[in-house]
Amino acid sequence: MVNADANIAPEIVGYQITRLLQHGGMADVYLGTQLSLARPVAIKVLAADRSQAEETIARFQHEARTITRLDHPHIVGIYDVGTTADGRIFYTMPYLPRGDLGDRRVNEDGESLRAKVDRGGKLPVPEVVSILRDVTRALTYAHEHGIVHRDVKPGNILFDQRDRPLLADFGIALTTLDMSRVTREGSTIGSGGYMSPEQARGLPLDGRADLYSLGVVAYELLSGDLPFHGPDTLSMALAHVEQPVPRLSAQRARWQAFLTPIITLASIVASVGFLMFILRACKDRFPQPF
Repeated sequence: MVNADANIAPEIVGYQITRLLQHGGMADVYLGTQLSLARPVAIKVLAADRSQAEETIARFQHEARTITRLDHPHIVGIYDVGTTADGRIFYTMPYLPRGDLGDRRVNEDGESLRAKVDRGGKLPVPEVVSILRDVTRALTYAHEHGIVHRDVKPGNILFDQRDRPLLADFGIALTTLDMSRVTREGSTIGSGGYMSPEQARGLPLDGRADLYSLGVVAYELLSGDLPFHGPDTLSMALAHVEQPVPRLSAQRARWQAFLTPIITLASIVASVGFLMFILRACKDRFPQPF
């Protein structure tokens, strides 16, 4: 349910708000126009009912600082940072009208990936390889800059006008500089279905946790379903630890060797080099859609 305050457009000097795009727990995202350049932008504004919470403010500021440290073609960047007329922090980003990976149109009938997955559909292998390759490059860059995303999932993979995937939403990212300010030891934060076991347990993390989550995304794109299910985060975390990776269909069984080493507790041995090696091999070996 959208908070009534979210539907009231904030006043921001130099911008004209068009409509609400997304309501979130920490912030709301609006479509607007930067008047000086007459360009459409996405404006992320700290939610009115959270604007006085110190931890929320710190996390929002942390996200803005994190993104400004990253300049990569597959990471959503920031144009501007400021405060609204009522004192809330905001920052602006490119407006990406093609939506996220879950909303992505995957056939001529206009069906979204999310709808296709709901009925057991899958993306063509070459498209999966292309998306995973570009997101892996974005994660590699972030990791090299000391940043762990911690929330890699289809909803945080957006597409620009050139149909390139871009990694978004660093709101819960960890950095080597100020991670102590935005998370507490032993706390669990992230999206349950895509979370590595060590992340679900609140253990120390590095970039390998992101690669684990990307492996879960890959499994979903290839199989049409998440590898593990449960009524809550803890149940899903235990399934990731205790249960073997489900087998792919015979048509896509050749991908099992790629996914199994990543979607296990052995995410601790996952590496960017291994991931990119497999993706290059798959691109060479499977050039045609399945």
